Amino acid sequence: MDYHVHNKLLYHLRKLCVPQGERVNVIREAHTSLILGHFGVGKTIAQLQRYYYWPHMNEIVSRYVKGCYMCATRNPSNRKLGLYTPLPTPSHPWENISTNFVWGLLMFRKGHDYLYVVVDHFKKMCVLMPCKKQVTTEQTAKMLFHNVWVHFGLPTSIISYRYSRFIGKFSVTALAKIPCNKS
Repeated sequence: MDYHVHNKLLYHLRKLCVPQGERVNVIREAHTSLILGHFGVGKTIAQLQRYYYWPHMNEIVSRYVKGCYMCATRNPSNRKLGLYTPLPTPSHPWENISTNFVWGLLMFRKGHDYLYVVVDHFKKMCVLMPCKKQVTTEQTAKMLFHNVWVHFGLPTSIISYRYSRFIGKFSVTALAKIPCNKS
């Protein structure tokens, strides 16, 4: 016999049978953990099946978890992320470059504690320029002009991970250094 009554409670194979009106409360308790957050469908079902029984438990729990607002809005797998755009493949040296700063270095002779790094994507050649932590946008553009553009020409694209205000100001300063006809 699969069912038995003990202390006025119905059990099925030693698991408590949950009345229909209490199932949502039991699922909520099993699905939501104050410490670990919201469990997925598999963990919630596994936790419930250890102690409870009711017909069609898997389908009901699955529907509940899939309808959970917290899981739907906070689960990273449900977020729509944009596609990454691959970097353009350069056809010749110094067409595409990346720039960044390296810090945490020992102090150089002239008090420089940063390196401004420019890397060519075609040959993977890099130019290292010592500078100080307080380097300005104008000084950065000047370093790039005197140490890269003068020797290798104007790149088609410059990739930098600095914040947008720096990039905008840098672009204006750098473009001002390019000789052009103002006709």
